[in-house]
Amino acid sequence: MFQAGSGDCFLVQVEPDTDNEINILIDCGYNYRRGIKPHLKRIISKGKKIDRFIITHYDADHIQGALTLIKENGKADSPKLFPIDQVWLNTFRHLQFSKRNDLKDSKIEKVINELTNLDKRVNEVDITGDKSARQASLLGKELYKNDYNWNTDFNNLAASPENKKIIKLSDALSLELLTPSLSRLENLEKDFIAYLKKQGVEPSNDKILDDAFELYCKTNKNIKGGFTGDKASKTKVVSSDSIKHFSKGGSYKADTSIENGSSISFILHYKEKKVLFTGDAFAEDIENALLKAYPNKEEHPIIFNAIKMPHHCSYSNCSPSLLKLIDSKNYLFSTSGATHNHPDVETISCVISRDIQSDGYKRNLYFNHHLNHLKKFNYEDLKKEFNYVYIEKRSIEL
Repeated sequence: MFQAGSGDCFLVQVEPDTDNEINILIDCGYNYRRGIKPHLKRIISKGKKIDRFIITHYDADHIQGALTLIKENGKADSPKLFPIDQVWLNTFRHLQFSKRNDLKDSKIEKVINELTNLDKRVNEVDITGDKSARQASLLGKELYKNDYNWNTDFNNLAASPENKKIIKLSDALSLELLTPSLSRLENLEKDFIAYLKKQGVEPSNDKILDDAFELYCKTNKNIKGGFTGDKASKTKVVSSDSIKHFSKGGSYKADTSIENGSSISFILHYKEKKVLFTGDAFAEDIENALLKAYPNKEEHPIIFNAIKMPHHCSYSNCSPSLLKLIDSKNYLFSTSGATHNHPDVETISCVISRDIQSDGYKRNLYFNHHLNHLKKFNYEDLKKEFNYVYIEKRSIEL
């Protein structure tokens, strides 16, 4: 779990240092040049490659470093850093039935300029010192220009379980997609087209608007006025009583952000092991997909070897019902807490207050940053009462 500021960047290595090694890079948030990059260069040493680079959705805390990585890597067939077999990223072209040329006229240029001006957020400065007001180019454009294999697992369509549910990377390893559904992607497309129409642009069937779509996804929160899910808890009191109170789930309010609804989530299956990667997907969508995959209630809760918590452990993406459906000895929390003060106290309370699965069962909570607002969760009395371990660590072996 690389330190990616308030964002995500995971490297999964399966059978490392063997002829069967497979590397999966999931997202690439902030802190790329001084944080993620040197570690990647060390881990992905000469002769190794990134088999899949999965970019779950367009939010800056998931793709910020991806643009820099792809630009520095250059052409796919002669990479300067890492060979990358394939990238998953859903852009406007993947919501269409075929690839087409970009529309280049004055109206679209005006829309792109307007969206660029809206995207004036200065990138986070966490432990890196890296900052820039805006990116000079777009990730989709760089992938296309440098000829990367892009959503080829899905026949160049959107990465969605309705286009292909199971992606086999070896006899022992597969990725089972849970989200996004095509209906969620269609909602995002409709939202984008409605915005274009307001700007006086009517996209025709033979035009493609990837640049404007990417900028729209990245700036949509600015356009619509911010976060649409529940806010982090106002009170940060952490005690036995507050944990029991929060665990009842009375204040849950679901995320409704269209961009998060488009997030890729999946189960990584390796032999008898399985790990849940959730991106920023809606709790309800993940839950529905899991209920379809595991309909037998006798198998509930579904036990994973590890669970990456949705949306940096935002309570709005971690419904009490989802957390009752899934469980693990290992929970992964990826964030510096710089945005919305994640992880939310309510979510952690729901995780640790549940019944244990068996004698000797402890839940390990792994955090890749030191988080001051959660320090009381590291108190011995609470850890003993709720039977969990609080761990600040950036790697785990399963």
